[in-house]
Amino acid sequence: MNQPERFFWANERKNQVLIDHYTNVQNLFDQNKVTETLAKISANANELLGVALPDELFYYISGIDIENPCLYFPGGQDSVIVFVGLDNFLGAGYPGYNAIPGYQRVLMEQRQLGVSYANALVEGRILQNFNDPSLLGQMVYHGKRHLAVEAVMDEVPAHEVLGYSLEEYDFLVENERQIWEVLVREKLLFSTDVMVRQRLVEPAPFSKMGTAMDAEIPGRVAQFIGYRMMRSFAIKSELALEELLKIRDAQRILRDAQYKP
Repeated sequence: MNQPERFFWANERKNQVLIDHYTNVQNLFDQNKVTETLAKISANANELLGVALPDELFYYISGIDIENPCLYFPGGQDSVIVFVGLDNFLGAGYPGYNAIPGYQRVLMEQRQLGVSYANALVEGRILQNFNDPSLLGQMVYHGKRHLAVEAVMDEVPAHEVLGYSLEEYDFLVENERQIWEVLVREKLLFSTDVMVRQRLVEPAPFSKMGTAMDAEIPGRVAQFIGYRMMRSFAIKSELALEELLKIRDAQRILRDAQYKP
């Protein structure tokens, strides 16, 4: 280790913010129980999708990494390593998250740890079969991801898989038909406009669809519709999950899902 690296890590060990995160992690988490839960998810992912079981699992303090709270590295046949930043799951009310927008803090509850871990495991299987920049392509990608996560989790409700509160999910279900009609009427499904993706797919406090109820529509609404479409496709096709994830043609999925909310 060179001199600058030594200074960096020496300072990090004295970083009071990281020390506070560590203390709260130690107080909140039963790491043996967490390890047991994650092992079950790994076993399910291995059985259903052939995801390699981790050789090593490391818990660490990430300094709060919203984008990558869990990292899965299939480095080789004898080296599969997973890192889990436990400080990303200390609860929406944790004072250390005060600077983070509320719509992102809801994904930092302890119950989201398993969901984030499952996402890290299955993501590679879906990226291998995704190359469509249209909104429909994005919907299918996220629909596949949520469907795969739901499959490898043990009895986790859909709203938690998608990262919504129960009230938000119920609102989306109740208004599913109207939301779908707007996507079709405004010809958004085949749009490759980056702004459309940002408004309807990316995390946000609400989804901008240009309707009177926009402020009530939770963010990432296109992910929700993609999930519901993929569920319909899975039921109609009766394909095994691994085969379903290999389908690249989003228009085929749209056609064969016969999705009619």
